Amino acid sequence: MKKLPFLFLSLLLVLLLAACGTAEDQNIDSDDVTKETEEETTTVKEEVATENNAEQEDTVQPENQIQYTSNNKEYTADTNIVEEEQYTIQVLDGYELTKEEPGKELLFLKDNDAINMRIEVVPKSEANFDDLVKNTEETMATISDYEPFDISEAVKKHSDITNSASYIATIDNDEVVGIVYEKGNLLVRLTVFDQKDDDLKDALIQMGLTIQEK
Repeated sequence: MKKLPFLFLSLLLVLLLAACGTAEDQNIDSDDVTKETEEETTTVKEEVATENNAEQEDTVQPENQIQYTSNNKEYTADTNIVEEEQYTIQVLDGYELTKEEPGKELLFLKDNDAINMRIEVVPKSEANFDDLVKNTEETMATISDYEPFDISEAVKKHSDITNSASYIATIDNDEVVGIVYEKGNLLVRLTVFDQKDDDLKDALIQMGLTIQEK
């Protein structure tokens, strides 16, 4: 009979040890699940961040490149920064910028200087956007019948352009595009001369919109 208390005590000790072991196992399992969940969450966040960065890289155009369309084909090409007295402009290879007179430059295709763009840049303190647009329309009317020309997609790439107007006139194989836009403290007028067979007006316009005040 004296052995019974000892047996009960031993059995109780075994049950206590088993209970402790189960609790430790549960804590270990819980810790493992929590760790795995945290690792999975971190992995998902890293994957989302990577995808977002990739999307941003796809949509942001490098500063030294220009995208343009010619004869229904899209091109991306490197540019060189050219400095003028009041501004800088990105110029594609194969084109050259020369000064016509104070405040007026000519950007032309070296292989065919009939394809060119006249650039006029004036401070906003010396001119008015509406007056410049009106004068441009009058000039276009002397060339031929003209109509509005949509450059909204090109302008979207330049958030600092706050105002713009553009027109196009066609004479046989020749096209003339007149553009006025406002950027920062500058007013810019571009007069583009293109030929339908070459279709390089978009390249000229894309370069013209990169003008930045010095």
